[in-house]
Amino acid sequence: MKSQQISKSDNYILEHCVDKLARINNSDYALGFLVDGDSSPYLINVDSQTVSAPELLFEPIKNKLNKDLIDYFSDKPCLLKDLFCYEGHESDYDDLLNNEYIDNLRYIPIGEGSELYAIVILINIELSVRSKDLIDVTPFLLATITLLKNKKRATKMLPIKARNDLTSKKFQDQGQKILDSMLKNTFHPAFLFNDEFQVLKSNLAAHRLFNSNLERGWPVMDKLINSTLPGIAFRLLTSISKMSFLGHLDKQQWQNVTLVLNSYQSVTVDIHLFDIVYFGRQCFGLMINEKTEVDVNHEVYNASLQRFNALTSVVPMAILQMDKDFNCSYVNKTWAKYTNQNTQQSLGKGWLSSIKTLDTDEILSEVIRAISHSNSFKGEIELTTVAGQGLWVSMNAVGLFNDRFELTGLILTMSDISDERSNSQKLQKMANYDHLTGLSNRAFFTDRLTLALARVPRHGITALMFLDLDRFKNINDTLGHHVGDIVIQEVAERLKSVVRDEDSIARLGGDEFAIIFTDITAENVVALIANKIVSAINLPFTIEGKVMALSCSIGVSIATEHNVSPIDILRKADLALYKAKDLGRNQFCFYDPILEKDLSLLHYLTDDLNHPQKSGFFFVFQPLMNASNGSVMGFEVLARWSNSEMGMIGPDIFIKTMEENGLIQDFSEWLFYEVILQVKLWVSEGLLVAPQKVAINLSVKQLHLIEFADSVLALFKKEKIDPSWFTLEVTETAFIQDPAIAGQNLRALKKAGFLIALDDFGTGYSSLGLLRQMPLNYIKIDRSFIQDILQDSEAEKIVLAIISLGQMLDLGLIAEGVEDIETKEWLVAQGCICHQGYYFHKPLLINRASELLKTHQNIEFLPNL
Repeated sequence: MKSQQISKSDNYILEHCVDKLARINNSDYALGFLVDGDSSPYLINVDSQTVSAPELLFEPIKNKLNKDLIDYFSDKPCLLKDLFCYEGHESDYDDLLNNEYIDNLRYIPIGEGSELYAIVILINIELSVRSKDLIDVTPFLLATITLLKNKKRATKMLPIKARNDLTSKKFQDQGQKILDSMLKNTFHPAFLFNDEFQVLKSNLAAHRLFNSNLERGWPVMDKLINSTLPGIAFRLLTSISKMSFLGHLDKQQWQNVTLVLNSYQSVTVDIHLFDIVYFGRQCFGLMINEKTEVDVNHEVYNASLQRFNALTSVVPMAILQMDKDFNCSYVNKTWAKYTNQNTQQSLGKGWLSSIKTLDTDEILSEVIRAISHSNSFKGEIELTTVAGQGLWVSMNAVGLFNDRFELTGLILTMSDISDERSNSQKLQKMANYDHLTGLSNRAFFTDRLTLALARVPRHGITALMFLDLDRFKNINDTLGHHVGDIVIQEVAERLKSVVRDEDSIARLGGDEFAIIFTDITAENVVALIANKIVSAINLPFTIEGKVMALSCSIGVSIATEHNVSPIDILRKADLALYKAKDLGRNQFCFYDPILEKDLSLLHYLTDDLNHPQKSGFFFVFQPLMNASNGSVMGFEVLARWSNSEMGMIGPDIFIKTMEENGLIQDFSEWLFYEVILQVKLWVSEGLLVAPQKVAINLSVKQLHLIEFADSVLALFKKEKIDPSWFTLEVTETAFIQDPAIAGQNLRALKKAGFLIALDDFGTGYSSLGLLRQMPLNYIKIDRSFIQDILQDSEAEKIVLAIISLGQMLDLGLIAEGVEDIETKEWLVAQGCICHQGYYFHKPLLINRASELLKTHQNIEFLPNL
């Protein structure tokens, strides 16, 4: 059985308590219960609750949390101690911690001794759940307990007196009738209202003064006080609030107060405030003593009306007055100027014909909703003149209300914003679109991509294409940037002709384009579109009378419901584009997870190369053997790389990656330096003796550097070692791509004392002209021929031809890949005695290579040298 009802002031105290505690603890969500009843505090009796949550918390989540918590704490015993529970911590609240939106909760009872006033539950506090470092809120709770305790004490005080004075229900009823009779027959306007400011009773004098009654509906009392007694409203409401909290009035009477009835009517009154018990509940009474007659100042009214008409006729904005149903009763001259409607045409609903919209009712409904909520509306609409021309205006609307706060009409003002809107649209276009092509720019493209990816789970596949033109730089360099701009514009038009209207094309800069495809049903559709784009770009371009051919490379990435991250899809499309270029350009390539491995390879390769000790890199020595007597004729240096994350990576992979990404020069300098140190050591120990050689492979990229030979010779000079200890191995490809620079570097190196060997002979062009131009000492016969000479007659013929060619050109011959004795003996019989291969030795680490030199001291010169 309840001892008293929960009041509005109780909720006010708890609401501020919940909000403060939520902020102090930085929690996502908070819920407060007021506890009312004389039963044991361990049995909760929930009469009211207040909720505090951030605006960004979705409404369905708030509703679910609210319901779960109320249901739980209505049925469970109520504790008198502060608790903090979190996932993994066993407690009576495990059911709540299973809620998907709750990570932790803090339970805070507000009370003293065995009496409980309220409960606060805080959800998802941001702190380390292991340390449980909760913020001390004791001072704040003590203040809240004091307020609630004082409020209960005050609200209980008078009902107790009433029970003492009126010991029976009969006397209570009789006293209530006396109160009603006195209120009815007094000639002063009077009100009775509760602490929630609801009007419970009013007399005939109040009805006459305000032209209303209880049946027609009084506004809540605090609004009535604010509107009719503005001079003392704050002090009057403060007295009522203090009575709610402290149990006594500190101000009961105000004299010679102006009571405002409407804009032109007021009366001077005395105000009396008193507290009273009404039907067993603490309430308030307000009595008004009228001292003068109502003063209606007609001169002021007429002067004000004339000022209104004068001002509205000259201000540079349209002004309209209408009733709550949008029937117009007044328009000024500016409205007629905007719309070419005269006053007669605009009255009633005539003004609506000037709004250029398909749904006028929706606009008017939005105006009413805004005015009902905040008493004002602001928006932009387009008007149309009698001639059909458009005019954009900024519209403001304010509501007109009667003394019962009922909407009776509206005032609309409209200002011409056509120039501002036009400038805004121009600025927006400049901010979002590429000036050269009219396509979306990078910033607008990013927004559209984010929006497109958000639609994926509901609307199907979204695809992203990255496209750039192959070797476009040549056009700018040879024909000029103005021709390049025309080509870019033509490419944009060709892209528009291929894709759908709903697809988004953007120019990201230079010759780079991106296209977003939404609502795609299958990936093969994207492949068809990509093929059409490649074909469209392949069509001849005619610019300023010149016909030119272009091609493009395209990378494609697909987003499904499992892959909708903008950053992720951008990166994947970029990887696919680079793959398309690596495959030879003029084609498209879809993203494949294997491309991630290539990216990781480059990442780890760069890290290891930047390590001071070139972490993970080492080299081995492949012996070069004299097959006729088994002596060591030298070594070929072979680079190796073992990464802690990726394992052992073959040189055919990591050397190519270094060449493609500009890393080969740094690696080559390290390799030359380390090999030089080892060769110097062998020479000083007498293990390596002339004419033994150590061969190092040169990269294609290195031979195309003009200063390459000079940098190698400078290094050898610095380390004080003779180049004659070394052989440099090159491939035909290095010479073919730029024979002038490659030939210049090789001739300088050979002149300094290096021997030059042509590696992998027979697998490339094998041009006799190249053999004549290149300053060679050896030809190395590729292992692909050597391994098949005993089984494949064609391979046998090729090897015989290479041996004969080398002998005729006075070049040394080295056979790679000798794996068995039969192959060895066949080569020796044909006059080729310099062999490399597993028949003799696998590549050796430095210590094993040193041991081999110690045990093979028979040195033979290479033949034909």
